[in-house]
Amino acid sequence: MQEASTTPPRCASGGAFTPVVPALDGLRGLAVLIVLGSHLANAGLPVLPGVSLAGTGKSGVYLFFVLSAFLLTRLLLARPPEDWRRPALWLDYALRRVLRIWPLYLVVLLASAALTSAGLAPWWPYPMDPAALRQHLLLQQGVSVLWSIPVEFHYYLWLPLGAAVLASAQRAGGIGLAAALTICASVVAMQLWPPRASAVNDVRLGPYLVLFFAGAWAAVLSLHYGAASVRSRRAFGLLGLSAVFALVATVPAVPAILGLLPFTPDLNHRWFAFFAVAWATLLLAVLHGPAWLRRPFEWRPLRALGWVSFSAYLWHMPVLAAVIGPMGLTGTLALGVFAVLTAFISWASWRLIERPLQAVRWPSSRRGLTGP
Repeated sequence: MQEASTTPPRCASGGAFTPVVPALDGLRGLAVLIVLGSHLANAGLPVLPGVSLAGTGKSGVYLFFVLSAFLLTRLLLARPPEDWRRPALWLDYALRRVLRIWPLYLVVLLASAALTSAGLAPWWPYPMDPAALRQHLLLQQGVSVLWSIPVEFHYYLWLPLGAAVLASAQRAGGIGLAAALTICASVVAMQLWPPRASAVNDVRLGPYLVLFFAGAWAAVLSLHYGAASVRSRRAFGLLGLSAVFALVATVPAVPAILGLLPFTPDLNHRWFAFFAVAWATLLLAVLHGPAWLRRPFEWRPLRALGWVSFSAYLWHMPVLAAVIGPMGLTGTLALGVFAVLTAFISWASWRLIERPLQAVRWPSSRRGLTGP
């Protein structure tokens, strides 16, 4: 649910406002691939022979949350303090956040409402009667994959405050104080919104705060480390491999294959703290670790998928429902048709709706706040 990296403006100190690393696009591509693979498995169309990806979709969304918090927090923290006092910065921030989510989201909602009202597509995965449409517009409901939209947009409202607290803590006590505040805030959030009490596809921000806090903290560390030394790159490489191993080991099918646990698709859906640490660690390792770890995420097709990830996220469920519903396809043919249609519709949606809005800035802003 992010946009592609672009060439960044430079701040007064000479540092980039955003880490322009092609691999970040690849991470977004990985996130949406996880979601797609999980939903294909749920529909009886496994992507990996012998290993079901059912139950992994949530972890892909959690990666989106970590990435979103990381990129936007880093953009703000890298700015000189005087920029924070310019109203144009915050007006531009608000405009960019609205344009990032709402235009495409509205297209999906209105199309769903029209199809539901006309009764033309009973297989459509986003049923939207007038009451549901109103609840979705108010960000109080999220059918199917739409649950993540209220969560992310509500975090946009709080992110400037969180970034300001981190910046103040870092100035007052260095990254140690910033780390302590992040840990304390995460513990408090998990006490106020216990993971075990969160609903399936919960649209509240609270249960997922630890994921956003991890992304914001990763932004602090990324700015602190800057260009890592050879020794640091090796350490990040080991941490990255550890994160990958932990993430693979907790795919619900893996402990079932090893005979450790029965297959439970929702095994790790509420492991918010685990995914916060694992994804933030991999993110930092990709940015500051060795080239061999970054290179897979720089693969052009994976980056391209990252560019259209938000469109792919919203449109893949209708495509999947059409393939296994009215088209009645199965097996390899269903997978192939799904891949082609999802790629084409996602590209068209990104090209016609998302991309034209990426260049829009608040008119009086000297340097727009770019980002996801």
